[in-house]
Amino acid sequence: MDMQTASPRWIRRPEGSNWGAFGPDDRLGRLNLLTPAKVLEGMAEVREGRIFSLTLPLDRPAPGRLNARRLPPRLHPHERGNGSITFAYPIGHDMLGATDVFSDEDVTLSPQYSTQWDALGHVGSLFDADGTGRPRVLGYNGHALGSGRSTEGHFIGAEALSVLPMAMRGIQGRGVLLDLQRTFGDGRRAIGYDGLMRAADASGADIRPGDMLCVHTGFSERAMLAASSSDPDPNWHLEGAVLDGTDDRLLRWLDDAGIAALAADNHAIEARREIGPDCGCADGAVLPLHEFCLFKMGIPMGELWRLTPLALWLRQARRNAFLLTAPPLALPGAVGSPVTPIATV
Repeated sequence: MDMQTASPRWIRRPEGSNWGAFGPDDRLGRLNLLTPAKVLEGMAEVREGRIFSLTLPLDRPAPGRLNARRLPPRLHPHERGNGSITFAYPIGHDMLGATDVFSDEDVTLSPQYSTQWDALGHVGSLFDADGTGRPRVLGYNGHALGSGRSTEGHFIGAEALSVLPMAMRGIQGRGVLLDLQRTFGDGRRAIGYDGLMRAADASGADIRPGDMLCVHTGFSERAMLAASSSDPDPNWHLEGAVLDGTDDRLLRWLDDAGIAALAADNHAIEARREIGPDCGCADGAVLPLHEFCLFKMGIPMGELWRLTPLALWLRQARRNAFLLTAPPLALPGAVGSPVTPIATV
């Protein structure tokens, strides 16, 4: 355990973590690397003035395949209290002579159903930060995750590590795309350090400290096809490359390379580990890449980004870098957020 840069919240920090590197109360993690100079680096990649929206429609993928607990958005009519709804509603009903026609709605959504950011509070860990032998539920930089409830018992979500600090700071800088689909095809394959370096070498990627790394596997295009098909392949969601979160060299490279944020076009970015006596697996994180990025390093993670149109254009242009603009919703308490990332080339 690393005892350097101790804070009022912890005496020891997890081995290999950067807790305290950006201050004892830091809630942004590696987004601190998105300095004005880094934004200018991103702007220098804009040569054509062309933009790519990297989002799926928020009702994609089709429900039921990825996470049954997360639901697509549901629109609800905005009730006016007089038996009518505010949709194509002539205001002249309420204000004689008015010609305006108003429409509104309410929406219920799971913030991490479709194209999303995972905030740092999305994944924490049981960790003994006090040296007492009693692990506590903690998040990045030793912030307590709490119960999610106020003293009155209302659900308020995360206090320190929600998407709000990310949104209020803004997320813009130099993005770099690694095309795993181009290098490895569409089959399911766990990609560790060697594979990632092979993909980087194949495209001549110039990865710099403070870059936001986007990993293309083709998954989101398959999700779009499955959602629009009357008879989709039932195993479409099991295809495509995933990162190997158990590869220590891959994790250390993400640290050493100074990656500010990590996003992919697939679900979870990594393969889920099996834990428990039945599989004979060692105890630890089910999602070790999430634990490393969110809990240890403060690297926000994006999932289900639609990267294929951008990847194809970059491939043809023999480029791999672009200006990436991707702030989440400023939703207090939420540990995930829909996002409409924009790549500008």
